Amino acid sequence: MRRARDYASALIGLALTAGLLALAVRNVKFNELWEVLRGARLRWIAAMAMVSLVDLVIRSVRWKLLLSRSNKDASAFLLFRLEAVGLAMNNVLFMRLGELARAILAARELSIPVATALASVAVERALDVTALLTLFCVAGSSLPGFVDARFLRAAFAVLGGCLAVLAALAFAEERLESGHRWEKTLRGWPTVHRLVSQLAAGASVLRRPQAASQAAVLSLMLWSVDGWAYWAGARALNLSAFIDYPRSILILSWAGAAAAIPTAPGGFGSFELVVQTLVTKLGATSQQALGYALFNHMVGYIVVTLMGLVFLWQVGLSLGELKAALEREKSR
Repeated sequence: MRRARDYASALIGLALTAGLLALAVRNVKFNELWEVLRGARLRWIAAMAMVSLVDLVIRSVRWKLLLSRSNKDASAFLLFRLEAVGLAMNNVLFMRLGELARAILAARELSIPVATALASVAVERALDVTALLTLFCVAGSSLPGFVDARFLRAAFAVLGGCLAVLAALAFAEERLESGHRWEKTLRGWPTVHRLVSQLAAGASVLRRPQAASQAAVLSLMLWSVDGWAYWAGARALNLSAFIDYPRSILILSWAGAAAAIPTAPGGFGSFELVVQTLVTKLGATSQQALGYALFNHMVGYIVVTLMGLVFLWQVGLSLGELKAALEREKSR
C-alpha cells in the first residue's frame, strides 16, 4: 500500500512538472532562448557557485547551534557535508526525502536519536520560512506599487504567525510535562503530543536569548547571501537592467514558495514558471525570463547535487543504501 502511494506521488509530481514546464515555454521562441543562455558569462557562474558554498557554511553553523543541546561536539564540517547531502537528495528523490536522509545520517554520525535530528531539521525549516518572509516584506516595502498592498499585509500577518509558533515551541517543553494543562489537552492525541514534544525539544535551544538571536541572524544572513546568487545570475545573462538586489530577494522568495508545489525532484517546472512570470513582470521578454530561471536553477542544482553525492560517498553510503535506510525509517 505504501509503495502504491509512493508511485502515485511520483506520477503526480512528474505530471505537475510536465504541465508547469509546458506553461513556461508556451510563448517562448527557442532560438532566442538559446541566444540568452549562450551569452552566459563564466565569471558570474563561478560567483554563483561560491554563494552555494557560503550558503552551506551558514547552514552548518546554524545546525550546530540547534543541535548544541544534544551534541555540543558536533563538527561544523561534518554538518556542512550532511547539509549538502540533504539538499542533493532533495534534488534526486521524490517527496523531499533529503531532510529525512540527513537526519538519519546525523543520528548515525553523532549518536543521537533520529527524532532529535529530525526535530532540529524541522526547526531549521521554520527559521527559513520566517527569514524568507522577513526579507520578502522588507524588499516588498522598498518597492512600492510592485507588490500588491493586500498581499504584503498578508505576508506580514503570516510572518507574525511564524514568529509566534517559534516562540511557543521554544517555551513549550516544560508545559508538555506530565500534569501540565498542555499535556492534559494533548493526552487524547498521542501522535500529536509526540510530534509537538519532539518539535519543542528541537526548538528549546531558542529559549536562550543569545542562541535565539544567533539563529535569527544566521537565517537572515543565509537567505540574504542566496539573494546574491540571483543577482549574479542576472549579470551573467546581461539582465541587470531588470533585476537589482531587492528584486533578487523578491524572486528568491517566490522561488522558495514554489518549492512547496509537489513536483519532480529538484522543483523543476514550478521554479521555472514562477520565476519566469515574475521576471517578465519586471520587463524582460519571455525568452530572457525563462533563460534566467533555467540558468539559475541549473547552476544551483548541479553544484549542490554533485557536492552532496561526493559527500554521501565519503560518509560510506551509496545512493541505493541510503534509499534502503529511508524505507526502513519510513516503515517505522
